[in-house]
Amino acid sequence: MPKGRIRPSRPLKAIVFDLDGTLTPVGSVWQHIHERLGTWEEGGLVSLGAFLTGRISYLEFAIRDAALWKGVRRERLEEIVNEIPLRRGARETIGALRREGYRLALLSSGLDVLAHRVAEKLGFEVCISNRLGFTNGVLDGRVSIYVTWDGKPRHIPGICRLFGVEPSETAAIGDSAGDAFLFPEVGLGVAFNADPKVAVQADIAVEDDDLRALLPLFTPREAGD
Repeated sequence: MPKGRIRPSRPLKAIVFDLDGTLTPVGSVWQHIHERLGTWEEGGLVSLGAFLTGRISYLEFAIRDAALWKGVRRERLEEIVNEIPLRRGARETIGALRREGYRLALLSSGLDVLAHRVAEKLGFEVCISNRLGFTNGVLDGRVSIYVTWDGKPRHIPGICRLFGVEPSETAAIGDSAGDAFLFPEVGLGVAFNADPKVAVQADIAVEDDDLRALLPLFTPREAGD
């Protein structure tokens, strides 16, 4: 059930969703790929530790990750990514929000190979994520970073302009510390199954394995059916 303290001062018209850990139950597509390719323990985990302790930048962290996957064929990568399911209730929740007229964006510091598939499947109007490089159908070790761990807020003005709404008319939903940077920039920040340190930074915290637990916040009619 939602646990909230603040209601938005203006009616909400748009919602920005996180991907990893929110629309899917897997907390990191980067880690999932590492684990399936056997590059996590001696590669990905080491780089993550270096990033979290400030020894390398997010860009360097991502570059190191992508380099470990060089030579993997697109088909193999897609096979691994396609193992990641949607969170329970995701289709119903996004469908209900679309029927209510909300403009929907997916904003992820994860990877486009998953983000675009989910966005297309669920019907998001906007999808912004990071892109792995391919040459002749094979990962070439390059990565284009559009969304850094702490960089989601810089995308809010552009999303709002595209949708014709104000940030105060926008909600952001996510589970990680990176998502918490968004909460002060929008009209309603919602922590979904988040760490307590993230949840306390949100206006409302929702703890549930089913995304439909969000519906009472946005679609009273749907929630009451």
